[in-house]
Parts: sequence; C-alpha cells; structure tokens
Amino acid sequence: MGDSEHVSITHGRYKGWDSWHLRQGPLELVLVPQVGGRIMGMEWLGHNLSFTDPNLEGQVVDLRGIQDVRAKKQEMGFLLWGGDKTWLAPQTRWTDGVPFLDLDSGPFDIHVDQDESAVLRVRMTSQVCRETSVQITRTVTMQGGIDEWIVTHRMLNASTEVIEWGVWDVSMVLKSGKVYLPRRESSLYPKGVRTFAEEGESVQIRNEVVGELEGIAVITCGQPRAYKFGVDAEEGWMLGVLEVPGLGLVGYRKEVPAFKGQPYGHGCIAEVYNSDRYPYFEMEIHGPISRLKPGESFELEERQALFDVPQWPRSEEEVRQYLKLHQEHIN
Repeated sequence: MGDSEHVSITHGRYKGWDSWHLRQGPLELVLVPQVGGRIMGMEWLGHNLSFTDPNLEGQVVDLRGIQDVRAKKQEMGFLLWGGDKTWLAPQTRWTDGVPFLDLDSGPFDIHVDQDESAVLRVRMTSQVCRETSVQITRTVTMQGGIDEWIVTHRMLNASTEVIEWGVWDVSMVLKSGKVYLPRRESSLYPKGVRTFAEEGESVQIRNEVVGELEGIAVITCGQPRAYKFGVDAEEGWMLGVLEVPGLGLVGYRKEVPAFKGQPYGHGCIAEVYNSDRYPYFEMEIHGPISRLKPGESFELEERQALFDVPQWPRSEEEVRQYLKLHQEHIN
C-alpha cells in the first residue's frame, strides 16, 4: 500500500519535453505524449529508474509535413528515445529495420479522465501509422493507495485490409539488475530460454549471463555488451530486481495474460535485451499475433508495479513471493 490514498496529475516539463506527472505515494510516472506516447520517466521514492538518451532529451520530430515517411526514417535512423513504449511485433517486418515512425516518434493525443473514487486514467492515442495503418492507444490507469498501475495497449486496424501484428511493450530501465522469467518444461528452446543469435554477443555470452533458479530463468544485466534472451512460457510475467544507487533493491513487475496456443511475434512472451552502448536494459513483454479485419481492434492489459525488496531472490518461491508484493489490483 502506498503512503497516500490519493492520486494526482500535473502538467509540467521533463528533460525538455511537455509532460504529465502521475503521482501516488512513492510512485511517479512521467508521460510524454509528444514522442510516441511514452511513459518516459518511472520514479520510486524520488529515484528515476527509466533510461532516456541524453542526446535526444527535449527533442521532438515534426511529422506533419513529411510526405516520404520511409526516407525520413532512413535519414533519422534508429532513435533510442527511452522510457516505456508500444511497438509492433515481429521486428523482422519493420521497414528499414527501424520502428514505425508515426508510432515511435510521432505525437500522441492525450486525454485525462479522473473520477471521484481517485482513479486516474490517461489515454494517449497515435495518429494512424502511414506504414502499417495501425493506430495505437496507450491508457495508463492509476488508483490512490495502490502502487500498481495498468497500461492498456489498444491496436486498431484503420486500413481496408486484414492485418496481423502483435502488441509489444518495451521498458528501458537503468542498469544494473537481474530479470527473473518463468520457464516452460516443454519449451522449444534449450533450458526454456531462447537465444536471439542475431543480437550482439548473445551466443557467446549466454553461459555468463543466463542462469537458473529452479523453474525460473535469471538474466543478469550490467555489462556493456549486447545480448537478448526470451522465454516461451505459459505464464505472462517478468520480474526485474534493480540495483538503485542510494536506495537499494527495487522490484519491477510486468504482467500480462498468457494466450496459450496462440503464436507470438518472436516466439516468446517475455524478453530481455542488454545494451552495449548505453547504461540500460529492456524488459519486454508481448501479446499474441492478432489477425484484425478493417475496423477491428485488440487490447492487451498489462499490470506493472514497483516495490522495495529486501534481498536478491534465493529460490523460485521467493521470486513468486516478490511478484505478489503490493499486488492489490486496481478496480
């Protein structure tokens, strides 16, 4: 339970961007709709846990006059804005190997709804993507007295054709830490963990950074080396334990429903990427590939939470106990 029964929202500035600050007890989320509808900052007891690229802070991309989106993407390259965002999976279908410009770098409209029961909902909606004809809405819900929040990802097919994409949420958090993931006994991957061979040194470094804690995979993130691993579990959760200077260990839980038997964009429900260039790693969680007719939409409800943890988990039971901390669901 947080220190306060109230939730508040204020409009301000964050690292040069227009921002909306959602606060509840020790938790603060900083929304930046100008750049991909992101949760750009995630603070716990005054300590920021989210990575942003210092070279891009405060910048925005004016896409209104851009006629050739592909050319603009090639000019800009892959911009690591930071924070928490919604991508479309699989990555192999991205044009030019870069996230879709309107969804990743474009402005989102923002609408705030607060009711008398101290439940706050902030909805950020993209323009229709000119590359995919997808419109993304990210709704962030926070309730007074509960340290958990919800990110509802809505993917709308605004085209005249059938489309197939998966919702893919990516949180860029500051190093160092460990990520705990469930493994499936009948997994397609060795010891229940997929190695993304095309990502940096994943093959070479696997034995150094991938461990086991009974039925749990443990990915250690801290080195300046690029690698990525994932799990095809039948449970939709991941737990990060972050080392926060001046604060200690902080737990970060991400949880979605598991859609058993349905395909996932990368063959995994949860993934971890570690950067070699910047001090961040990514906690990524997926919805299934959805086949949408024109006008149809798909929603994925993702529950996230921050909380203090006393020590590194020593067993699968402790990991699962940490998952339940502050797990008081929003109405």
